[in-house]
Amino acid sequence: MEHPEDECRVGVEHPEKHEDEEAVARHEEFKKSVKAKMVLRQNNLNPERPDTGFLRTLDSSIKRNTAVIKKLKQINEEQREGLMEELRSVNLSKFVSEAVTAICDAKLRAADIQAAVQICSLLHQRYKDFSPSLVQGLVKVFFPGKAAEDVDVDRNARAMKKRSTLKLLLELYFVGVVDDTGIFMNIVKDLTSVEHLKDRDATQTNLSLLASFARQGRYLLGLPLAGQDILDELFKALNVTTDQKRFFRKAFQTYYDAAVELLQSEHASLRQMEHENEKILSAKGELNEENASAYEKLRKAYDQLYRGISGLAEALDMQPPVMPEDGHTTRLTSGEDASSPGGSKDSSVLEALWDDEDTRAFYECLPDLRAFVPAVLLGEAEPKLSEQLVKVQEHSI
Repeated sequence: MEHPEDECRVGVEHPEKHEDEEAVARHEEFKKSVKAKMVLRQNNLNPERPDTGFLRTLDSSIKRNTAVIKKLKQINEEQREGLMEELRSVNLSKFVSEAVTAICDAKLRAADIQAAVQICSLLHQRYKDFSPSLVQGLVKVFFPGKAAEDVDVDRNARAMKKRSTLKLLLELYFVGVVDDTGIFMNIVKDLTSVEHLKDRDATQTNLSLLASFARQGRYLLGLPLAGQDILDELFKALNVTTDQKRFFRKAFQTYYDAAVELLQSEHASLRQMEHENEKILSAKGELNEENASAYEKLRKAYDQLYRGISGLAEALDMQPPVMPEDGHTTRLTSGEDASSPGGSKDSSVLEALWDDEDTRAFYECLPDLRAFVPAVLLGEAEPKLSEQLVKVQEHSI
């Protein structure tokens, strides 16, 4: 005899089973992605570059090559296949430097990095002088020279450019277009210089860049990897030495310790200021604008530094720093908070939370719901409906 409970069990799909199937699917997709990188790496390490005879059969016109190079400034995943087909149909032998400049100037989103890797791999396999020029151009983003650093440009845009460039360099390294680990040692050496801690904007930018590097380049730091077996197969070909891993780990740890020391110093200053402000409030009942502005500026600087250090700690599989609490102090505010004159400049201090401008806009620039949702669902049509009902009732009377 069949039980009703049995019939119910047949038609019920357990959430745990569904989650397991999704996990398996994700793992298979991950393995597929890693294997594709391994194949691409082999092709990049042993490129079969066409001879000059073959290249002469392709379109070498200035007009066509200029048009294709212009598209390299706007690399994105959506146009990747079409752009690669165009690159296969032209002879860029005399325009390699222009192609490199276009790629280095491209504003890449995080979602476009893999498209850029595919395009760079194609050009690497076709033109011998492409990769050396590309690496030189990308590294300049981190070492632009004093004159370029002094130019008054958007700090946020500069940080996003560094972040996307670092991601691209690492991915190119994993697939064999970049083959020198020393490039990353130089970049990390500069980013972890304690001298940068004197500049708050540089500190926030570097903390974000280092956290991004640690998440993407865990193997370089000797950190454990998810999907260990398949990733080990990919990374073992990188020939990263134990000494190099030790260098990265030591550089990160030394910088982290120095940043935490700075955080502790600012925390002590913040507590001291809170004590003093509490005395002023007790005596006068309010803080003057100067004291309130100074406090807000220090508090925001401390909060930003704490978030940056915590992000780096998480990327390094470490616990975030814990500051000593003082029960006799409280957070004080002028009531104007971020709108105070002294706080407006600090609100622009860079944290590089977003990979690119499009990602930032997606989260920060909220759409007007009235353009997408019927007014009645937003409650805006209710008053008009009520008025109509009143008129109907009056008319019936």
